[in-house]
Amino acid sequence: MGRYRMGVTSLLCICTLSGGCGAPSTEAPESLGAQGSPLAGSTCQPVGQVKDIAPSSASAFPDFGPQSPTAVGSTAFFAANDGTTGLELWRSQGTDGDTTLVKDIAQGSGNADPRWLTALGNTLFFIADDGTHGPELWKTNGTAEGTVLVKDIRTGPGDSEAGFLTALGNTLFFVANDGTHGLELWKSDGTEAGTVMVKDLVPGAAGSGVSSLAVFAGQLYFAADGGPHEAELWKTNGSEEGTARVAVVRVIESDPGEQLIRGLTPSGGTLFFFAGSAYEEQWDLWKSNGTGEGTTRVQVLSLGPDDYQSGPVKMTSVGGQVFFRAGKGGSLWRSDGTQEGTLIVKHSSDVRELKAFLGSLFFTAWDQASGYELWKSDGTTAGTALVADLKPGSDSAAPFWLTVVDDQLLFSAETEEHGRELWTSDGTQAGTVLLHDLVPGAESATPALLTVVGPRVFFLATDGANGVEPWVLNDCVPPALTCPASLTVEATSQSGATAVWAPPLVSDNKPAQPVVSFSQTSGSLFPLGTTPVTITATDESGNSSRCELSITVRDTQPPRLVCPTDQRFDRTTRHGAVVNYQPAAVRDDVSTPQVRYTIPSGSEFPLGSTPVRVSATDAAGNRAFCTFQVTVMDAVRQGACGCGSTTPGGLLGWALLVSLSRFAAWRRRK
Repeated sequence: MGRYRMGVTSLLCICTLSGGCGAPSTEAPESLGAQGSPLAGSTCQPVGQVKDIAPSSASAFPDFGPQSPTAVGSTAFFAANDGTTGLELWRSQGTDGDTTLVKDIAQGSGNADPRWLTALGNTLFFIADDGTHGPELWKTNGTAEGTVLVKDIRTGPGDSEAGFLTALGNTLFFVANDGTHGLELWKSDGTEAGTVMVKDLVPGAAGSGVSSLAVFAGQLYFAADGGPHEAELWKTNGSEEGTARVAVVRVIESDPGEQLIRGLTPSGGTLFFFAGSAYEEQWDLWKSNGTGEGTTRVQVLSLGPDDYQSGPVKMTSVGGQVFFRAGKGGSLWRSDGTQEGTLIVKHSSDVRELKAFLGSLFFTAWDQASGYELWKSDGTTAGTALVADLKPGSDSAAPFWLTVVDDQLLFSAETEEHGRELWTSDGTQAGTVLLHDLVPGAESATPALLTVVGPRVFFLATDGANGVEPWVLNDCVPPALTCPASLTVEATSQSGATAVWAPPLVSDNKPAQPVVSFSQTSGSLFPLGTTPVTITATDESGNSSRCELSITVRDTQPPRLVCPTDQRFDRTTRHGAVVNYQPAAVRDDVSTPQVRYTIPSGSEFPLGSTPVRVSATDAAGNRAFCTFQVTVMDAVRQGACGCGSTTPGGLLGWALLVSLSRFAAWRRRK
C-alpha cells in the first residue's frame, strides 16, 4: 500500500448525509401533545473546511507525525502552521471565525511543535518549545494571556523529555527528566510550585525510565525499571508515600538482558499489559488486580526474533475482554484473562485500527481474497467476519481512522470511483456506505485523524485546491421534541389561574442534553381564555425544534349565592306593605356577579306569603339561584281588638261598641 497523507478534522451530519439513522417517531404517546418541528431558516452546513490556515496550496499540517486534535469541552485544540508563525497551537469550534492561533509560543517563524495535548478540566496541558526553555510543560485556557509555561523542569534550553501526559482527577501526571534524576514520574496542579517529582524511584541521573501510564481503580499505574534487567509495575495516588511497587515482572528468571512492560490497558476490574524479554525474544500477556499476588502471566504470545521484533500492539478493551495484535503476521488475539481464554481469532492478517463498537471489535485486516478491508469480531473465530469489501476483489479499500460517532462508525477508505473519502457503517454490509465525497470523482480528500469534539467531528483533509487543512462534520440534526398535552384549568381569581404541566420529552443524537426554553414557564399565572405556550429545544450545535401547547383557563363555577332568611312584615298599606328586605349574599372568585330579584326590595307586597326568587350571574354566564319568603300580615287579625277578631278580647270589644251605640241612641231620644 502507498503512504496516505494526513488531514485535519471536519464535522459532519452523519445521519443526514448517509440516511442511515432513522427519523424520530412522529407518533405522540397518549397524553402527549404535538411533536416538535425544526425551526425554519437553519444555516447548518453538514461538512466543510473550517479554515484555510496555510496560504494557497500549502498544508497547515506536517506530512509526518501530525498531532490529533484534542477536545476541551466543545473546542478543538491542534498544532498547525500558517506559514508565518511556524507550527503553533490553534483552537477552533468549527467555523472560520472562531478558528484562531492561540499564541505564537516560539515567536516568529520558529516551531513550538506542541505535543502530548491533554485536557484536564477546562485546561489544556501540552509540551512545547519556546526557543528559550526547550521542550517543557505548558498550559492554556484558550487565550494568549492564559497560555503560559508551567515550569522549566530542565533549566535552560535543554529538553526535559516530558511526555506521557495523563490526567487523573485534578492532577496531571507525566514523565520528565530534570537533568539530575533522570526520567521519573512527575505531577502538576498547573502551578510552578505544584509541579514536582512524585518520587525518585531510582536515585541518580539514570532514572527509572517511567513509561506506559494508565488510570486504573482510581490510581495511576505505570511501568518502571527497578534496576538492572528488571521491569516493575508501580502505582501511585500522587503522594511520595502513596507510591509503591506492585510487582516485579519477570518474563524469564535471571534474564541477563532488558525486560520491558508496555501497553497498560484497564478492562473491567483487570489491568492487562505486555511484558517482554529482549534476551529471550519473547512477549507475554500479563494481568494485575493491583496487588503483587494478583499480578500474573496470562499467556506466552510470541517466541523467536521475528515475532519479538513485531511485538504485541494496540490492546483494546471490548466488553470485559481485550483484543490486540501480536506476532510477525499481525494476528488478532483476544483474552478474557485466562490462559485457555487467550487465543488467536484471525491468523496473520496484519490487523490494524482496533475499535470497540456496538459490543464487538471492528478493525482493518488483510486476507488473500479481499485485501485490506473492514472486519468485525465477537471474540470467536466463527464470529470474526468481513463487514464489507468496499474495493471488490483483492484490491484494498484500506479503512483507516476508525472513529465511533453516536451509533455509527466513521472512517476513511479508498475506492476506484471516489478515491479516499469519508465512509460510515452501522456494522452491516448494507449499512456501510460512502458518507461524503469531499472531492467529487476519483480524486481523494484523504480524511485523517478523525476526532470527536463535542457535537462535531474534526479531521484533516484536502479539497484538491488547498493543502491539508482542518475540516469539520457538523451535527445538523435538531432535537426530537414532544410537547406535553394541552391543559384546561379552572380560574381561581380575576387574574386567571396557574397552570402546571409535565416536562416535554426531549432527546438528541448527541450526548449533551438540549437546552429547553418556554415562552411561559410551568407554574405561571395564565389569564382567562386560551394562551399558546411555545417550547423550544436547542442542542449544542444550535439546532432547534419547537412545539406548542395551549393553556385554557375557564370559569365554569357558578357564584356562591345565599338568600336571606324568610322575612315577615305587618300590613302598612291598603293592600299589604312596602317591604325593604335584606339582600342576598353573593360571592364569586373570578368576576362580580349580577344579582336579580323577581320582586325587588322596596316593592309593595300583598298580604300573605310571597316567594322571592334570586338569581346571580357571573361574567362567564354561570348562574346560581335561591328563594326566600316575604310574608305580610294584617295587624287587626293579630291584635286583641281588631275588627273581625274572634278572640275573647275581640268579643269584649264588640260588646262595648254595641253598648255605647245603644247609649248614644237613647240619649238622642231623650
